[in-house]
Amino acid sequence: MLRFIHCADLHFDRPFEGLHLIADKAKKLPRENEQVLSNIVTLAIEETVDFLLFAGDTFHQNRPTLKTQQQFFQQMERLNKEHIPVYMIFGNHDYYEKERYWFDFPANVQLFKEENVQTITGRTKKGESYAISSFSYLHPQISKKKINEFPTKQEGYHLGMYHGDMGSDRFAPFQLQEMKRKNYDYWALGHIHVPTVLSQEAAILYAGTPQGHTQKEEATGVNLVTIENGHTTWQTEDVSAVRWKSQDVLLTGIQQQKAVLEEIISAFQKSEKALVKLRLRDTKLLPQNWLQEKEILELIAYVNDYLASHHFQQLVYQIEINEETTAEKITISADKELIEHLLTIYQQQNIFTETVNELATYPLAQQALSWEQLQEETFMQMKQELQSEFSWRNLDGTKEG
Repeated sequence: MLRFIHCADLHFDRPFEGLHLIADKAKKLPRENEQVLSNIVTLAIEETVDFLLFAGDTFHQNRPTLKTQQQFFQQMERLNKEHIPVYMIFGNHDYYEKERYWFDFPANVQLFKEENVQTITGRTKKGESYAISSFSYLHPQISKKKINEFPTKQEGYHLGMYHGDMGSDRFAPFQLQEMKRKNYDYWALGHIHVPTVLSQEAAILYAGTPQGHTQKEEATGVNLVTIENGHTTWQTEDVSAVRWKSQDVLLTGIQQQKAVLEEIISAFQKSEKALVKLRLRDTKLLPQNWLQEKEILELIAYVNDYLASHHFQQLVYQIEINEETTAEKITISADKELIEHLLTIYQQQNIFTETVNELATYPLAQQALSWEQLQEETFMQMKQELQSEFSWRNLDGTKEG
C-alpha cells in the first residue's frame, strides 16, 4: 500500500487580494500562509504518509524572500525528523533558479531541477518501491508538450507530477488520452486552482490550491491518496487557515435601516476563520438609495467592530445589494409553425455543431462534455427561456397557447 499527499499551487508567499475595503484589518492575513503550510505538514505526520508531493507553484514568485524560505524550510525539517520524503517541482510562478535560494533544501526534499522529464525512485518504510516522473519550469512559460517525454509504467507504483493546462499553449499543454496511455497509478496535477478530477478511472487530478487568496477560490484542499491492490482512492482534506464565504442576508419585510443592522448581526451564529461577502437580498421595501456607496464602508466597519468585540473571527470584506427586478416581457408576433420550424432547424446535428464550433475546438470541452447531452439540455433551456422571457402572439393578434 502507498499513501501520500498531493499538494499543488500553495503560493506560500502570495498576499490576499480584493480586501481594499478592510485594508487595515487585513494586514495580518499573510501570516495565515504559515498556518496553511503547518497544517499540511501536521496532516502528513498524523496520517503517517509515505511522502508529500508539491506539484508546482509552491511559492508565488521565483525569488521568495529570505524569511519566506526560512519558514518553508523549517516546516520541511519537521517532516525530515519523521523520515517523510518530499518531492517538489517548480511551476510557472516559482520557476527554478538555484541562485535564488539562501539555504540548502533539507535532505528529505528531492527536487526536479530540469525541464526534461526525470524519474526518481524510492522505497517506503515497508520496503515497497515506487517511481515518480516529472519536470520543472526553468522559465515562466513552457510551450512544448511534455507528456511524450514521460515513460510508460513498468512495474510497482508509478506516479506523474505535471504542472500544466490542457487548454493553453503557454503552460505545458497536454491531452488527457496521452496521460491515460502512460498507465500511471496517479497523476498529481498543478496550475489550476480549483479542485478538478479529469479522470476518475485513471486518477488524473488537480488538487487545487490549499488556501484561497481571492474570493474566487472558495473550494480548496489537498488530496490524501491511497493506492492498494492496483486501486487508487483519494479524499480532499481542508488545510486552509481562513476561508472565503458568501453569505445571504434576507431583508424580507424590512422597511427601516435599524432593522437591517439587526438582521446582519443575527446572521452570524458561530465564530470561524472566514472572509465574508454579505449579499443583502429582498430589499424592495427599503427606501430608494437607502444604502449609498460611502455608507457601505461605514457599515462594513461597524459590523467588523461588532464581530471583533463579540469574539467572532469572521471579517466582512464586501457588502453588495442583490436587487431582484421583474422585467416586462417582450411581446413577439409570430405563427407557432414558424417558431417550431426554427427550433427544428437548430436541432439538426450539423447545424448545432456549426453553431458551437468554437467551443468544440477547445480541448478541455472535448474531454468534459457529452455533445448529445449538451444539445438536449441547450434546447430544453432555450424553450424554457422563450416561454419565460417573451410573450407570444399569433399574427392574427390572438395570444399563443
